[in-house]
Amino acid sequence: MYGPPRAIALAFGRPEPTIAYATPLVIVWIVIATILMTVLSGELAIVNNEVAPLRAGPGVAVGVAILAVAVAVAHGFGITAATLAIIAASDGWPMTVREAWRGALRRPGSVTFAVVVLLVLAAIVLIVTSLAAILPVVGIAAGIVLLVVGIILAPLLLAWPLVVTRRKSLPAALAWGWRSPRTFLGQMAEPLGNPRLAVVVTIVLTGVVTLVVTWLAGLLPAGWWTPFVGVVLALVPSSLVQLLLAAVAVRGAALRIDEPLLATAKDAEVAPLERRRGALIGVAVLAVPAVVAALLVAVNPWQIPAYAAADVHRVWNSSQIVPWQDGTIVLSRLGGEDSFARVCTGGECGPEHEMLSILPTAIAPAADGGVLSASWYPIEGADEQSGSFELRVTHSSPESLATWSGSLGEDASDAEKFDAWSGFPGDERVLGGIDSSFRSATSVFNRGNQSLMAVAIDSSGDAPVIASIVRPSESRTATLALDFCADADCTASERTTQEVQWASWSTNSTTLDVASTGDGGSAVVTLTDRGEDEEDVPLRVISATPGGDWTTEELDAEVPGDAVTDLDQTHGAQVAIGADGLPVVLFRAVDRSTLRLFSCADASCSTASITDIPAETDLLHTPALAIDSSGRPLIATIDGAVNVALLSCADAACESRTSAPVLAAAPTDGGFSHGLALAVDDEDRPLIAVGLRRAGSEAKATSSGTVVACTAPRCGGE
Repeated sequence: MYGPPRAIALAFGRPEPTIAYATPLVIVWIVIATILMTVLSGELAIVNNEVAPLRAGPGVAVGVAILAVAVAVAHGFGITAATLAIIAASDGWPMTVREAWRGALRRPGSVTFAVVVLLVLAAIVLIVTSLAAILPVVGIAAGIVLLVVGIILAPLLLAWPLVVTRRKSLPAALAWGWRSPRTFLGQMAEPLGNPRLAVVVTIVLTGVVTLVVTWLAGLLPAGWWTPFVGVVLALVPSSLVQLLLAAVAVRGAALRIDEPLLATAKDAEVAPLERRRGALIGVAVLAVPAVVAALLVAVNPWQIPAYAAADVHRVWNSSQIVPWQDGTIVLSRLGGEDSFARVCTGGECGPEHEMLSILPTAIAPAADGGVLSASWYPIEGADEQSGSFELRVTHSSPESLATWSGSLGEDASDAEKFDAWSGFPGDERVLGGIDSSFRSATSVFNRGNQSLMAVAIDSSGDAPVIASIVRPSESRTATLALDFCADADCTASERTTQEVQWASWSTNSTTLDVASTGDGGSAVVTLTDRGEDEEDVPLRVISATPGGDWTTEELDAEVPGDAVTDLDQTHGAQVAIGADGLPVVLFRAVDRSTLRLFSCADASCSTASITDIPAETDLLHTPALAIDSSGRPLIATIDGAVNVALLSCADAACESRTSAPVLAAAPTDGGFSHGLALAVDDEDRPLIAVGLRRAGSEAKATSSGTVVACTAPRCGGE
């Protein structure tokens, strides 16, 4: 070929251009990004292995702007140095990296020009992409106009080598570049015909390759490699394109000038340019921030929240979340209807599985990695005014859950779909039931019957224990039952019952809760009522043994504060066993946003210390309590900024605590369901289900549920 070597050989034939460009960019990227992560740690989270802002705010916006300007300055310095090295190669003499950097330092005007051009182009692209998100048609039209303008102005790129070498002033260099296509030096010198076509072909080809690689990377599931791949895609393609464009401009200018572009010339033996070592070395240098990013995300030295997040259509008010062998299971229901479960793994959730019964269901993790579920079922009677309610328990093995969560073939029949998608898999066993009569125009299948019963399971002890309560229609006398399972799968159990007065008009997942002592010798139950009538008891702690020894304590439910709503269906209580083996109860009274934590002094909770935890918002939600192996309570709540936050108690009584936001809510067409559930897996990692659409979610605007699986105890906090 006539003239200087091809542009790709000039850019990547030797390592000097890529090292001269990549090194300052890498140093600035690592230093500035690390400083900003440290300063803004309170506003960031690691979501699906990527650093993301909790919500859009001035702090994050300023941080992104600082990083953008710093990277632009590093780019301006690096591309000036790399251009000098490319020019030296086109002139036929070698230039070291240090010489290129010294040359860039002596050319502040060129550096400034490159910085300004990059910032202007970035601003234009940001405006067009933002416009496309709001007004797609207008955004696409603006993009097409931008592309046409870019093609027209492409020859101006040839002004860049003249600016760097100071052969011409900026206006004169731009004028010369604009006229450059008029000079055609022949097919042997310029196979693509003219500089405009060379620049456009370079951008299009590299752009297509970048888009394809980015698309393929997007197919990868989230994992430890996510930050590495993300940073590599952010740095490597754009950097290689910058170097290749600089080489195209240098070659185009060198062909049209009959003397070396640089005034300095050296008599030195130049190594061949065709080895392409520069590209490999440049990629290696540019991959350094990616390696650093992957290590920092894995180690999380800032202790910011770190979790996998899955977007779901809805998490209703009465929800539960539990771990299983391959992820989490979320159970959700709205009153006596729309009861469904989802199987989630990492940042992905499967489709909804409708429950066989519209009546309350509870779930708990099983010892084999599966799930235990207990459900109330309506049983038809001899006529419309009679019937019964039956409690059944099901053990679902990990293998059956894996099959249950998979997709069916297109040829599956309706019966096969019903069997595969309705209810939890496994054989059901009846635990007990109660007969009931109904008024005219109602029946055992009335969805309002959900207020007549509740159920809860705890599997943290040696064997599971199932608590249930049910009352006949039109009666305040309810049967409270405890089923002490004989084994982990609850293939057999011992039942003890007691009659209680209870008449809640609406139940949810925290109306009734149960916790088993470690040896399975007794169980503790919390039972709540609305407290509207004189005979209502807002909060009771009831304990029992398999032999039928029952004790009942009424706890102080007079929580201070003004009523914040007149229709509260999310009040209730949760109980867990603390490090001292005694019950800990988290309670929220009807129409009160303040949470109350009881630390029981004995097994029956006859006395307890009280800690009130004021809420920062009027958004009500069900109590969400977990106690991990540290023995300290962990409470999920929603703060004043509508962040889902974890209150990490520093002591067993939670007298000292810190609140760390985990995710922020975003506007949604589906509204806020007030649903909130918390659990921890066997490695103390929190699991959260919430009826909020998270900020940054790409789900449909009608989706208003998020499932969170933290990757570290206390979600990365202390």
